Amino acid sequence: MIGLTIKMIGALLIISGGAMTGMKIKRYYIKRREMLKKMQDALRYADDAISIENALLDEVLISCGEKFFGGSREEDVFGRAAAYLKEEFGSFERAWDRACAELEEKCVYLKKADIECISGIGKALGHSDTDRQSAYVASAVKKLAALEEQASEAESREGRNAVKIALAVSAAVIIILF
Repeated sequence: MIGLTIKMIGALLIISGGAMTGMKIKRYYIKRREMLKKMQDALRYADDAISIENALLDEVLISCGEKFFGGSREEDVFGRAAAYLKEEFGSFERAWDRACAELEEKCVYLKKADIECISGIGKALGHSDTDRQSAYVASAVKKLAALEEQASEAESREGRNAVKIALAVSAAVIIILF
């Protein structure tokens, strides 16, 4: 009787662990898509603020971070770049590269192509010629939109199945153990 109870509790723990693992994988797919969307919106906002309102770059970066990332230390590459801009004595590209390196460490759900595209934004926002900057930003937004589309497809295709696969693996483990 006690052995059966222990087996049932163990089976429930294995199933719940599998479900939680599947949900975490699914959340990574969702977070990736959302992050790519936020980056597009933040870039459009930054480009408009710099070219139309003639706002200072560090103020725009801080504003983007607060508006689109809510001060999330994990995802806010704009806020980090603004902080590093002061340390790098105005070299935006170096400040952006440092912020992107931290982003790559903290946002494990982003793929290498996502990080490369986001890193390329440093070249876009670092230009003093606003027409050239706008062209670079438009190109970066287009690339991010394509990556977001891929992320959306992966989310619907693979994210939905992550929970099912994790539960199936859990069930197989239970069968093997019992």
